[in-house]
Amino acid sequence: MSEEEKKDVLNQLNDSFNDFVKNVFGEKAAKNIEDTGKQLQDFSAKAIKGFVEFGDQVMDSLKLNENELVKKSSDQVKDLLKQTGLLKEDSEEKF
Repeated sequence: MSEEEKKDVLNQLNDSFNDFVKNVFGEKAAKNIEDTGKQLQDFSAKAIKGFVEFGDQVMDSLKLNENELVKKSSDQVKDLLKQTGLLKEDSEEKF
């Protein structure tokens, strides 16, 4: 099963669950589920950002940011996190 198919199945499952909650428990419960999901996404994004910042600090303190292999690996991980939407791009470039 391709990634797109998995994503589609998960979206359908999520929509079905939301409809179920709405039909059984009402609109307020469905809104509660939606709000909780948003809070979890925000928490996950903050946790990942904190972990990335910690990794950057460790790289700086151990002077690993001068190592091209380490730098390239770090950039690849950050790019993947950005592509999946788990890490937001900084609006300001670091100099």
